[in-house]
Amino acid sequence: MKRTIITGGNSGIGYQAAKQLVQKGWQVTLFCRNERRAKEACRKITEETGSGQVDYKLADLADIRSVRQAAAAYLEQNRSLDVLINNAADFDLSVKKRVLTRDGLEKQFATNVLAPYLLSELLLPALEESSDGRILNISSKGLIMYPRISLDFDNLNGEKSYSPSKTYYQNKLALLMLSLYQREQYPKVSVQAVRVTNVKLDISRYPNLTPVMKAVYRLKSRFSIPAEKMAEVYTALASEAGFDGFLYDEHCKEVKANRSAYNKTEQERLYRLLGELARR
Repeated sequence: MKRTIITGGNSGIGYQAAKQLVQKGWQVTLFCRNERRAKEACRKITEETGSGQVDYKLADLADIRSVRQAAAAYLEQNRSLDVLINNAADFDLSVKKRVLTRDGLEKQFATNVLAPYLLSELLLPALEESSDGRILNISSKGLIMYPRISLDFDNLNGEKSYSPSKTYYQNKLALLMLSLYQREQYPKVSVQAVRVTNVKLDISRYPNLTPVMKAVYRLKSRFSIPAEKMAEVYTALASEAGFDGFLYDEHCKEVKANRSAYNKTEQERLYRLLGELARR
């Protein structure tokens, strides 16, 4: 039986991908922060698919200790892992000031970049046990709006300034850079990225949004694709052969990343920095 871990799999695209893979006969483990939502997601997937091949591990991706504990809990029960899908992301426009984690890291960066790095490193031996181990890291189509963007190493922790949207796109660029570096560092594992487009959102997940922002999200959703459609790309890259490229869009077509993502010197600098931060 094929096995996958999906972070943030209790809702949205992650939930739909989990359901699709369970329907294919996979064993799916959700890494979730909220136990109530994790249990409810597992219950719904079981009910909708008729399969009980879904469980969860509690993991607060903004907390290094919690990430380590979740990975250790999985490895205690499973020797191998076929696919790690680093789907979860922190992006809340209602947060106007940076929030530091107990590790002293800016919360978005810790969740969106450091956690995927750390999970990949911790679970690498299990992925290498698979005959076809894969890692999927999730980026954003919004990076198209920033063709000249480069990673600001002096502001990764929000030291100079903080904006939830600018931080998010910096994070997604960093994740592309990390993914490209991992493709060379992990010769026994396939590392790919998905460029997620606008997806219909459940606004109830963001209770702190202003009425204006809620209206913007509702309008945006009218021109967005359903989460299950975007999840089909996750499912294809996780379970099918023939996808040998790096970055894939919502149509499962290979696309180019931002030019700065291919800078090998900056990739290595980021990788080494993440290694240092993960030892906190």
